[in-house]
Amino acid sequence: MDTVVFTDPKVIEFLTNEMALVKIDAVADSLKAKESHISGYPTIIMIEQNGDEVDRVVGYLEPDSLIQKLRDYANGIGTLDDLLGKMAKKFDRKIAFEIGDKYKYRGGQEKARSWFQSVIDSGDPTDSLSGESRMALASIPYRDKNYDKAIKAYEKIMKDFQDTDFEEQSELWCAYIIKKKGDTTAAIVAFEEFVEHYPKSEEIEWIQGQISKLKGEEPKEEQSEETKEDSEEESKGEDEG
Repeated sequence: MDTVVFTDPKVIEFLTNEMALVKIDAVADSLKAKESHISGYPTIIMIEQNGDEVDRVVGYLEPDSLIQKLRDYANGIGTLDDLLGKMAKKFDRKIAFEIGDKYKYRGGQEKARSWFQSVIDSGDPTDSLSGESRMALASIPYRDKNYDKAIKAYEKIMKDFQDTDFEEQSELWCAYIIKKKGDTTAAIVAFEEFVEHYPKSEEIEWIQGQISKLKGEEPKEEQSEETKEDSEEESKGEDEG
């Protein structure tokens, strides 16, 4: 978790009076990270006294939002169990997407796929929720390091969601995954094509940095591979985890 959050007076008071905090270095303790299905940083997991998971927060939240989220979880609001209970009464595409997202970050990939697909099947296949679900589905093989399958999924999104933010996001993901595959030449071409297609993208500065590194124009930062991946994904708005 961002150390700035933990120095916020509100967060310190909250953790002191309402929660018991245990910090684990998931990079150093890779076995614990694997057991807990940690696929993105930062991740906060709320557990019961018996060790059962209540729910988790993946990604950065402002102090007030983080506190409210954890308080809601403590009261059974917005947890996976809460959402599943609501869905048992009435199907809701937005809730179905939230459930899929929660399973994705818990390592329940098959259940995540099923819920995301239900969102697509129950509505307009090219609306925003379907687009978000398609992006989430494409991220699953990426996290499993099945890079070719992920690229194909993102390329299909580019075709089906032309002239939308999903097309732009997918093209950037393709370039990033090509880089992850280790194909330097193809990655440079992919990033440069993205700049040509989207010269006003908010990610241009980050992309130019990637191109420079790939061309050997900048020294590589002395970071672990996991830390570099985390910072890169955060920079370009990953999420999907």
